[in-house]
Amino acid sequence: MEQPLWQPSAERVAAANLTRFMEAVGRKGHSYAELHRWSIDDRASFWNAVWDFCGVVGEKGGRLLEDGDRMPGARFFPDARLNFAENLLRRRDGSDAIVFWGEDKVRRRLSWEVLVDQVARLAQALAEEGVGV
Repeated sequence: MEQPLWQPSAERVAAANLTRFMEAVGRKGHSYAELHRWSIDDRASFWNAVWDFCGVVGEKGGRLLEDGDRMPGARFFPDARLNFAENLLRRRDGSDAIVFWGEDKVRRRLSWEVLVDQVARLAQALAEEGVGV
């Protein structure tokens, strides 16, 4: 089979996060293969751009890449310091954070607002029990 089963519309491609990333890093009009090649040839710069584009909250540290030629074994941002909860819980609106559809047709949705509230209550309970950093 030589024809793809599906191709996104031009509008969908233009609105894609990957397209926005390519524009942000000055690679608008480049192919996916060229972007992939950059991610291999200049790993540190590529992942530095991903960190910035994604708006990661934290400190990158002095080194971007350690043992970059070892796969597996490379370490990206080995000196970085960040808080996963802070990064994962940045949204606080009513849109879906978690959507669960069980095999028995049980469905449950949790909004960002509710998830942040539940995490805050759990953090408070852990702090009251003496759990810290």
